[in-house]
Amino acid sequence: MLPLRILGTIAVTLSASTAFGASAQAQDAASQSGPGISFELGAAGRLSPSYFGSSDMVLSPVPLIRLKRLELPNGFVIGGGSDQGFSLSPSFGVVGKRSAKDSPELAGLNTIDTAYEFGLAAKYRAGQFRVQGALRRGFGGHEGIRGELGADYIVQPDDKWTVYGGPRLDFADSTFANTYFGVTPAEASPRFAATTVGGGLISAGLEGGLRYQMDEYWAIEAGASWDRLVGDAADSPITAQGSKNQYSVEFGILRRFDIGF
Repeated sequence: MLPLRILGTIAVTLSASTAFGASAQAQDAASQSGPGISFELGAAGRLSPSYFGSSDMVLSPVPLIRLKRLELPNGFVIGGGSDQGFSLSPSFGVVGKRSAKDSPELAGLNTIDTAYEFGLAAKYRAGQFRVQGALRRGFGGHEGIRGELGADYIVQPDDKWTVYGGPRLDFADSTFANTYFGVTPAEASPRFAATTVGGGLISAGLEGGLRYQMDEYWAIEAGASWDRLVGDAADSPITAQGSKNQYSVEFGILRRFDIGF
């Protein structure tokens, strides 16, 4: 799973591998067999910067949605098998509105409306190692392309605990970068010089987390991340009002549901 952890972003992750065939994959112990759907619903609280480059932290609610298995009567199966190997999944994110009303230090900059991101995520796991990535296109507040790459070392000491951690890279095209780190000539002021930002690597950092499976249906998750803005994003006059170092902490609870068709 790629948690959408960065700077005021709310993420809904649908995580599942895809298989085609007349027979289902081996199912998780907690899931049903035969046609049906298994998914997790939950909510988390996230403490994170109020906007990209901010040093002010805000607490926001985060919905958690995880598709674990979908089997149709015709034999089409999504998920339900081992976490090992290669898998694809949809990736969806929301970047909250940015305005000087909420952040007075941004006075003179245009308000950026809420952005909705849609795309695709992929991961490959071999043993205790996992590499993953996502690519999404924005609509609304920004219309750029945003991507994430990461790797994890995963430890599962028993059937209840899972702990992971590893490096993260975040990148974007110039449309996204200029939306959140650029300053147009019309916005320019003594505080904010007119700035054009190029695309590429936006930040690099680390992320870690854990999951505790309380019983067959309920689980608790927690995570934390640190990102360091780099390149043009780090040099932006918007970042100069806050910090190049971006931190987030998240804690949530989920419940699994199994529904047969």
